[in-house]
Amino acid sequence: MVRGRKPRADAVKEAEGAYKNNPKRRPKTTIKADDRLPIAPFYVESDELALSVWNETVDVLKDCGILSRTDTHLLASYCTTYSEWVKCYLHVSKHGHKNDDGKTSTESVTFHKLADRHTKLLSELGLSPSSRARLSVAKSDAEEEEGASIASIMRMMKGS
Repeated sequence: MVRGRKPRADAVKEAEGAYKNNPKRRPKTTIKADDRLPIAPFYVESDELALSVWNETVDVLKDCGILSRTDTHLLASYCTTYSEWVKCYLHVSKHGHKNDDGKTSTESVTFHKLADRHTKLLSELGLSPSSRARLSVAKSDAEEEEGASIASIMRMMKGS
């Protein structure tokens, strides 16, 4: 088993600006992701809620510019997990967490397992607040120069 922190993707490091000060640190053998949009698998299309979550999530990730066709299986897992979690939630909200014998119901246990899995998948896809906070769009050199010139203009105006 691998020890230590889970390695971050190069695209995430790039977005965080890890290579800004020393571009030579950027790996030379990085496999580029396919920039085409993923297509929903048949099992997602057959589940109305999962398909709804798929379409909504694809739109969000596409707008953020962090979606690739290679994310198909991760996204499918996220959508089906969410759909099953909602089904368990509806059962537990109607029948409670205990079964007729007074023991914790199977649906309740499944509900909590799916909630944990869903939370992990949220951060994998960059959909949680903490995972979004780690991502920031790296500014281009032109934007930085423009920002510096505006800042210098502001300083000159204050000085005069």
